Amino acid sequence: MLVTYGAYKIRAHELDQKLTVQITSDLGEVHLKDDDHRSNDFPNEVCFYIQDATEKSEAMGLKKFSFGEYTFILGVNYAGELFLFYSIELSIGKKVIDGKDAINFAFLKDPRR
Repeated sequence: MLVTYGAYKIRAHELDQKLTVQITSDLGEVHLKDDDHRSNDFPNEVCFYIQDATEKSEAMGLKKFSFGEYTFILGVNYAGELFLFYSIELSIGKKVIDGKDAINFAFLKDPRR
């Protein structure tokens, strides 16, 4: 599934009870922000930024997205960074697909209680 959120394109794929999310943009190459030295307001947030952007992404309010049983919230701050907020019931893993950063989500326990 591919959805657009401002200047960002979110590609989500669910397989083997895991959700893989990859973020891209026509403005430049998108990376996970690992060297973030600011204090995180939320323990369950992931930040993406556009490296060497030709223009800055416009700030956008929070929006909820659902893919199967997975739900997360996206927002773009005034610096043009995309924030993804996920449930505390999910574990997260970072990986690279086709040379681009991606993240995997998996439930900590079976969602079908």
